[in-house]
Amino acid sequence: MATQQGKFAIEVDPVEFKSLITVLRQLDKEQSAKVRDGAMPLSQRLAGQLLQFAMVAPAPQTKLLAQSIVAKRDRLVRVDVGGSKKVGRQYRSRDSKKLVKAPAGALLWGTEYGSTAGTDSRGRAYTRRFSVGRNRGGYWINPAVDFYAPVVAREYAQMLTDVIKENRLD
Repeated sequence: MATQQGKFAIEVDPVEFKSLITVLRQLDKEQSAKVRDGAMPLSQRLAGQLLQFAMVAPAPQTKLLAQSIVAKRDRLVRVDVGGSKKVGRQYRSRDSKKLVKAPAGALLWGTEYGSTAGTDSRGRAYTRRFSVGRNRGGYWINPAVDFYAPVVAREYAQMLTDVIKENRLD
């Protein structure tokens, strides 16, 4: 579920997630740092997979959006894509008449799911803004996450289990 324009979040079972967060909160600062250190390489590997899938995605804007992929140091495996980073070539804004670049978040869903003709939030008609048609399964984010999530989840669970056993929280 997207919480902000241009942000992609993966939903998990709320009960299991709440249990995981509860366990992570029980860790002291030192152990929490170990979890962050253990999760960072997994985040970097997932970011690398997203980058690989982005480079072969059919929409040309995806390569611009790939510049915004960032692995974050967190207790969970976290990769940010999109956001406010300006990408692409400059264009003249209709409202301000200034030269601006598109924020990566504005391109995120079009590169992932394609586009069709329609009207935008202001009621303006548009044609296909991205060179690829609609694909509910996604072109690069969903396939990359589906491909790599089982590996990351298994390694993250093992790393977290080791930390929990060290602290006798099991």
